Amino acid sequence: MFTIQNAQIENLRDIAGCHISCFPKSLATRLGKSYVQKTLEWFLVNPNRFLFHVVEGGVVAGYCGGFIPQKPGDGSSSGMLQYAFKQAIRGILRNPLLLFHPEVTANYPFLWMNIKRKITGKTKPFKPVSDARPFRKYVGLVVIGVHPDFRGKGVAQQLMAEFENRTRVFDQNEMVLSVKKDNGRAIKAYSKFGWTTREENGNTFIMHKFI
Repeated sequence: MFTIQNAQIENLRDIAGCHISCFPKSLATRLGKSYVQKTLEWFLVNPNRFLFHVVEGGVVAGYCGGFIPQKPGDGSSSGMLQYAFKQAIRGILRNPLLLFHPEVTANYPFLWMNIKRKITGKTKPFKPVSDARPFRKYVGLVVIGVHPDFRGKGVAQQLMAEFENRTRVFDQNEMVLSVKKDNGRAIKAYSKFGWTTREENGNTFIMHKFI
């Protein structure tokens, strides 16, 4: 029987193992389990973030994490990289060829900005654009995965339903996620759960759902 649990520090190793099984070729996986585990810890250190997982027979069958931005420019990718910076550097030192991983080469400006920020401790103030839309809070779906051994058994449905429950708990009605344009399988799955594509950002689609 599948049960949903709030993630605790002691669960992160098993959730990281699930992530690695879900995405064996991803940059995070290649950087090592300690890096994946540290990025998952990022969700547990702030009340505006959350991480939960589905368990069956003591095994993590899937997981999902989200956050609520508090100001313009508040992003999860940068925050997770900053939080797991030491683990990322160790992973690269163990395997320098990761500097040429497609996920790295496609985001050099973003990565160098975060490296500079980590070393100097300085952050570039956000400059509002005159014609930008007013900032509004939403719940961002940051990470989600279903272990290959449990796919097709309703785990994804449970994760998405629980994510909507968390959105209501935070008194929000808009959910947002980003997905790579070439990830047709994920786009199809999100569309099935009622998400729609409303924006494009480089090589990604920004999908929304209102509840």
